[in-house]
Amino acid sequence: MPAHSDIGFELVPAEPLLLHAPPLRRTDSNSPLLRRGGHTLCFVSHYLPLGHTYRRIGEESLWPSGALQPVELLGDPTPEVGKWIQSVWRAPDDQLFGWYHAEEVVPCAKPLFLPHIGALCSEDEGRTWRLIGEVLRVPFAEADCSYQNGFLTGGYGDFCVVSDRASDWFYLHYSAYVPDERAQGVSVLRYPVSARDRPAALELWRDGRWQPKAGRQDGTPIFGVRQGWRHRDPAAYWGPAIHFNRDIDCFVMLLNWTEHGDGDIVQRGVFVSFNDDPANPAGWSTPQQVVESGSWYPQAIGLGPDDGDASSGAEARFFMSGYSAWTIRFRRGAPTRFEPLAISRGKFAELFGIAPW
Repeated sequence: MPAHSDIGFELVPAEPLLLHAPPLRRTDSNSPLLRRGGHTLCFVSHYLPLGHTYRRIGEESLWPSGALQPVELLGDPTPEVGKWIQSVWRAPDDQLFGWYHAEEVVPCAKPLFLPHIGALCSEDEGRTWRLIGEVLRVPFAEADCSYQNGFLTGGYGDFCVVSDRASDWFYLHYSAYVPDERAQGVSVLRYPVSARDRPAALELWRDGRWQPKAGRQDGTPIFGVRQGWRHRDPAAYWGPAIHFNRDIDCFVMLLNWTEHGDGDIVQRGVFVSFNDDPANPAGWSTPQQVVESGSWYPQAIGLGPDDGDASSGAEARFFMSGYSAWTIRFRRGAPTRFEPLAISRGKFAELFGIAPW
């Protein structure tokens, strides 16, 4: 993999900031945030009593400050299935297109879940959403109760979506938990932005090239697993969050890392990878560690008036589970030597008065 060794990064302490608000203790997925003309629109999700998303806005502010407003999924045929909105893109006509992570309950000895990914759209700034259709899923019959990670029985989820620089393609980077360990890891599919009303013409990155998705077919992971998701202690990257960073002129991926768990997908760190062009999934650099321990769902959110979770300049706010007490800085040139920042449960409690896990 390319090294991108000319890119330096560091975490810098900042005033504590939250994307969510009471009664939520934390956010439970990537949190889309869009800005335009001094208006901030953010979506945060939670898992109780089942997966659902709130809308939160900020007027004349870079950050959301209003109350949480539950979004409504219009005509949802499966309201009993939790749905987390994890990525949102604004079209030139101001219509919002989003993608959700859904979890079907699997009646194992302990209830577990089978995740899949779908698309939806909104014409009222995210207050209500119309489901467009499923993008990636496995049949419910493939749910495997022998999985011991404590949560999942296979499937696809924990993803993000970014468009390329020309807004010609959507690139959906997702976590694959399927039974075949050769296909487990962080993978990517794409489809044309012009097909946003009907996610079609899906292409998987497979065997070193883009191939039309045909039937029940898995892609080749960008980052595979060291130990698979069937085990109590998977060793794997998961949950990518990607933004385009205009100052270093490349795409930046933040990743969770788990290993040595005990049926709990324990967080052991946050890593970062770089790529000049998502059309070349082989171009992602070897991940480098940013945080030791920490919490799920790292994100970098830009500080510009038109930035968000998908775009940033050299400096961005660094979040985990909706919490931020740091900025993350990137620069080209001789990189600074960076020691991963240890962020423990105690550190979270010290900064925020509470730990998110």
